[in-house]
Amino acid sequence: MNELVYPEIKPGLHLVSLPVGCLSDISFRALHMLSNSDYVAGEDTRNVKSLFKLLKISKSIKAIISYHDHSSSYTRRKIIEIIKDGKSVALVSDAGTPLISDPGYKLVKSAIEEGLEVFSVPGPSSVIAALTVSGLPTDTFSFLGFLPHTKSKKKKLLETYLKLRSSLIIFESGKRLQKTLELIVETCKPSTEICICRELTKLNEEVTRFEAEEGIKVTKKMRSLKGEFVIVVGKNEAGDFDLKNLDEQLKKLKNSTSMKGSVDLLAEKLNIPKKIIYKKALTIFKDND
Repeated sequence: MNELVYPEIKPGLHLVSLPVGCLSDISFRALHMLSNSDYVAGEDTRNVKSLFKLLKISKSIKAIISYHDHSSSYTRRKIIEIIKDGKSVALVSDAGTPLISDPGYKLVKSAIEEGLEVFSVPGPSSVIAALTVSGLPTDTFSFLGFLPHTKSKKKKLLETYLKLRSSLIIFESGKRLQKTLELIVETCKPSTEICICRELTKLNEEVTRFEAEEGIKVTKKMRSLKGEFVIVVGKNEAGDFDLKNLDEQLKKLKNSTSMKGSVDLLAEKLNIPKKIIYKKALTIFKDND
């Protein structure tokens, strides 16, 4: 890539990612798209106008459309008709990537059903930003967005996803953070690693890492409970085991199965990490009595 080349702005719906905090994170392509698209649709037109002023983008007020969670089917239809007329519409959220816990899904679905083109102008996302700085496993992860309001529904959702043994990413408000952490502590193993990211990429950015058993006291150590929070919960590895029972099962398998076969079999059967079984197996299989 020796020169900056922008894709042609074709008629269609363009999903444009904006910075989650630091304005200089905006991409060249996003700037080009916002400056040259026929229309821009955003959650709050006041925020869009303020952003354009900061970025020195000139746009007619008539070219800025309000589109949010409570927008009617009439508004969606209006945007679809604009695209059908051969125009380009850039969809933005207040921050980050559109549709990630932000409005836009119904509009994208409608555009696709109408046979219109949908394009991604990728960029910042607090989901990925939090995951990558957390220090927690990134090989598999589940994004849960904002959890349900009731404790029973929250707990059921957490228990379901913790069984996947992947990192979990959760959005939360400062007002609900303490109660959500208490529920995570109640649901997870004490040694489960957790990371809270507050105000990512902003001046007051704060990243706090700890184990679940410390979770109830963590908020008291944080600089503030104001702003936007992303919680990353590490893989809920099993913690406490009946090691005596494990010894007995390994001894039973010793005469009929290899050490590796025994470890693999019990890891799947008991849902225990292989490294824990392997340590026990080394002692038991070494003993020929």
